[in-house]
Amino acid sequence: MKNLLFKYKNMVIRQKIIIVFLPIVVLPLLVVVFTSNSIFSVSNIQKTKVNISGESSIIVTRIQSIYNNGETSARVLIKNINNIYHELNTDGTLLFNSVKLRNQLLNEFDFNLRAFKDIESIIFIDAHDNFFVSDNRLENNAKLALQSDMVKLLRQDGIPNNEWFPMQTRNYLVIDEKSPVLTIGKRVVDIDTGQTLGCLILNIKESTISSIFPDASLKGEEGYYIASGEGLIVSTKVGHNLLQPIQNAALRNWLNSGTDGASVNLKLNRESYLLMQKRIPELDWVLYKQMLVHNLNKETYTNSITIFIVGVLCILIALIGSFLLSRHIAKPIILLTKVAKHIREGNLHVTSSIDTMDEVGILAKTFNDMIGTINDLLHKVTAEQKKKREYEFALMQAQIKPHFFYNALDLIFVLCERGKTELAADTTKALADFYRVSLSQGKEIIPIGEELKNAEDYLFIQKTRYSDILECRWDIDEDIKQFPIMKLAIQPLIENAIYHGLKPKLSPGLIRITGFMDNEHIILKVMDNGIGIAAHKLQQIKENLNALSTMKSFGLRSVNERLKLYFGENYGIQIESSLGTGTEITLTIPSKKEGWFHD
Repeated sequence: MKNLLFKYKNMVIRQKIIIVFLPIVVLPLLVVVFTSNSIFSVSNIQKTKVNISGESSIIVTRIQSIYNNGETSARVLIKNINNIYHELNTDGTLLFNSVKLRNQLLNEFDFNLRAFKDIESIIFIDAHDNFFVSDNRLENNAKLALQSDMVKLLRQDGIPNNEWFPMQTRNYLVIDEKSPVLTIGKRVVDIDTGQTLGCLILNIKESTISSIFPDASLKGEEGYYIASGEGLIVSTKVGHNLLQPIQNAALRNWLNSGTDGASVNLKLNRESYLLMQKRIPELDWVLYKQMLVHNLNKETYTNSITIFIVGVLCILIALIGSFLLSRHIAKPIILLTKVAKHIREGNLHVTSSIDTMDEVGILAKTFNDMIGTINDLLHKVTAEQKKKREYEFALMQAQIKPHFFYNALDLIFVLCERGKTELAADTTKALADFYRVSLSQGKEIIPIGEELKNAEDYLFIQKTRYSDILECRWDIDEDIKQFPIMKLAIQPLIENAIYHGLKPKLSPGLIRITGFMDNEHIILKVMDNGIGIAAHKLQQIKENLNALSTMKSFGLRSVNERLKLYFGENYGIQIESSLGTGTEITLTIPSKKEGWFHD
């Protein structure tokens, strides 16, 4: 026994948990759940099928009785109408609208309705379009009735047969326009002469059929339905489905192809239903019932109670076992998990206090060593990246500072040589101001206002050189002028617009500089109406913007790299252009002042 305990104590954590919890929890629950529930569920479903089959047979028999009553009622009425006509037409002249004829027909209708209670109403339309009805409301919209397909069909020549019209709502030949009715009609002919006397119409209310269905407590879409051959629900106690087409394709196919007494499990409206069908061939109808599967297992209450009791006992045993194990296994694992959560949230200054010698203790010590190593590496990488950015930034600035100086001196020389001393003086002043801002006492980050003044000095010099082709407009939001920006960030964009947009155009052009705040960003745009850039060349320029720099050019890529180095990868410039229309360069920087300006 001691040897077994010793082996248990030295087992890995996973084995300890498996050995304790597997036999206590898993085995009893598996045995109870999979055996009892399976047996009870199958038994209950089979019993339900037998009950539904019995109910369906009774309902079908009752519907067939209604059908037969309709057929019988029509035959009796036709015979009696012939008798009435013969009695009142002994001399060969019959007044069709006579009071006597009407009274005898109405008496016959009343007797028939009392004898065949499934019939709701009776209408006889004679050959002269006179209406004889069991209820005065049946004469509403009489003209519409005479023009209806129903009456026209019944008046067609040929052997008079009973015509069953589909369940429907209509606004003629009915007592209630909102109540669906099943209609049987037949042409009435004189038995002796074959002369058409009129047409007979009998209505059976849908509620007469649906009242046959049991009034059991059902939920949702459960219950009995009758579907026509066209897939229309012609009778049901679920009111919103009445006279609606069956939407589920699987259900339609099953009803069309299924056999008498067939059953199936289908998914309807995200619920699993058990369905059984019974055919009514006289009307080409299918009676079917759908029941929610999960409701069928309610009779397994005793089995569920047993499972619940066993489950509670297993849980109690598991709780006792987990309490005993918590001191040895669970507690240190929980502590180590809390440390891991802090690290996942970004806190790399936490350590685990577990100092045991088992697997958890070894894991905690390794965890602490790993956190220390990560912190050292992070500090080292941060310092190296900072130095790298400073070196790259200084190198880029060294390239950019002399870039404009050569062209400006050349311009001043030409102005002096031509005797334009005043303009040469203004140009010299602009050049001096330009380099005063460029130097900025060694600062690499300056306010946007100073950078814009620097760009204005640059544009003054360029307008002096290209006065015939260059015009500029400024639209700057005053609120952004105090925010920081890279020195010499805007001037290269303007230079690009002049040399690559306007100058090749060989005609006057416009440069427009705008600046505004957009949420947490500042947007500066340089737009020109120059020659633009072809699509394939524009794609090459965009790809070069993000390529590794060779540090040999001063252009757009240099500005883009400097912005990303100093403000981050989310910032920089974007270029959009259309050949023959112009180019737009957008510069994006963060709208933050803190930490950028230094004394």
